[in-house]
Amino acid sequence: MKGALAAVILAYAFAPAVSGQAERGRLNKLNVVALDARGQPVTGLNSADFQLFQDGKREDIAFFRFTGGWAIQSRPSPGEYSNRAVPAWHATAILIDLLTNRLMSDSIIGREVADSLKSLESGEGLYLYILTPNGELYPVHPLPQPDTAATPAPEPWTRDVSALMQAAIRKLVGIRPVDDEDIKFRLDLTSKALRDLGAQMAGISGRKNLVWVTHGIPIAGFSISMQTGLDFTNPIRWFCERLAEAQIVVYPVEQSLAGAAAGSPSIQTLQEFANITGGREYSSGLADKAIQQALTDSRANYEIAYYSAVKTDRKHHKIRVACRRKEVRLHTQEGFYALEPLVSPGALAASELQSRRLPMEIETAAHSPFDATGIGLRVRVSPDPVDTHTRRFDVHIHAADLLPRLTREPDAGKVFVAFVAFDESRKPLPHPILVTLTPEQFAAPTRGEIGFREAIPVPQGIRKVRVIVFDAALGAVGSVAIPLSAVTGQLAPRPECIRAA
Repeated sequence: MKGALAAVILAYAFAPAVSGQAERGRLNKLNVVALDARGQPVTGLNSADFQLFQDGKREDIAFFRFTGGWAIQSRPSPGEYSNRAVPAWHATAILIDLLTNRLMSDSIIGREVADSLKSLESGEGLYLYILTPNGELYPVHPLPQPDTAATPAPEPWTRDVSALMQAAIRKLVGIRPVDDEDIKFRLDLTSKALRDLGAQMAGISGRKNLVWVTHGIPIAGFSISMQTGLDFTNPIRWFCERLAEAQIVVYPVEQSLAGAAAGSPSIQTLQEFANITGGREYSSGLADKAIQQALTDSRANYEIAYYSAVKTDRKHHKIRVACRRKEVRLHTQEGFYALEPLVSPGALAASELQSRRLPMEIETAAHSPFDATGIGLRVRVSPDPVDTHTRRFDVHIHAADLLPRLTREPDAGKVFVAFVAFDESRKPLPHPILVTLTPEQFAAPTRGEIGFREAIPVPQGIRKVRVIVFDAALGAVGSVAIPLSAVTGQLAPRPECIRAA
């Protein structure tokens, strides 16, 4: 991801914003993995099976759902589109770190990463990058760029991963930056690369995994350039919190020929990444196990949210989740550091709505190569019986994927539905139609769905309309792209950009 869009996504994905539910506390979202004694995913659990504790105190679960997969809907009928008409898939990015890995060799990379990827049945949802000795991201098999179509390959790309890796290593090995021994220089380069990769992953809804094969970054040490000792504990914790907020779960693999002593500064850094984001830490030689575990954890994932009254006290707050079924083993983040409020960046102030500024999550979903699946969405499209330049969109939203609202708090959190049109250049047109759902619609779902109809003008040259649902309080997104044939005639009058359904 590049250009202005990437910069804006970074600003939103890794920065707090003002919440409309501050009086109830901040909404903490957890990715909780449920496995059985054999390490296999446990499905079919409900919220009553879980107990959640913060600092030893029982907390009420405000939101609960299983995100490891969903029941496949029946084949859509003509004119109907769904973002859950195919089996669920989960994104896992693998980052081979040649900047901090002082002792990593070509043979280690080939054996532990390439061989493990070749053994997988499918390469769907897997992406591979190298952090070069110059501190740049080198894409071996990258995520699709924004405003492009993500099309499945006829054969898994992982079958040729050895050749791809060998070609990349020949280009990259042996090149080192001038200041590669300076601890601050290495931290700055690594942080920038992780931010850039995180911004690309932000275009995918829900949980994402990052398997980071690295020698680690010392959490403290002496800076040659600054001629002083530095402690990066708080900046690293802050960065890990941003990753956790973006639902990026990190699986660090401490990779070195000799290994590192327990409690070393680099090991402490990798422990922070795993503990705060809810991942798992692996020692040298276990990159293949980290990849396999990340894929298994995604299929066993439950998303749980609760309201926390913790203020910005810069202290560590312990989280524990227990299951009433003793045979189930749970794994989630160990806690969080209340360095600053972590709330959904999608809550819009009235002034933003008046200025017709779109929530950044909607902007990201509009440009994403993928349909967002965080909120189940089914849309039927039909011609308008009166206006030939208009299409009727019957939208059905899976109510269980939205944060429950109290009827006495109609403004506690908005849910927006955006209709974004695309022309032949695959670029979204300006001024999409943005609908705000009403409290009455939340109060009366039909068969588990919230439905409404919207008439959308379709001018000449429009090739696609993407329908996007965004729950501002929960920070969840659902979208589905609908291909349309070109419509002849003049541009129909465009309704107001923002209005209630």
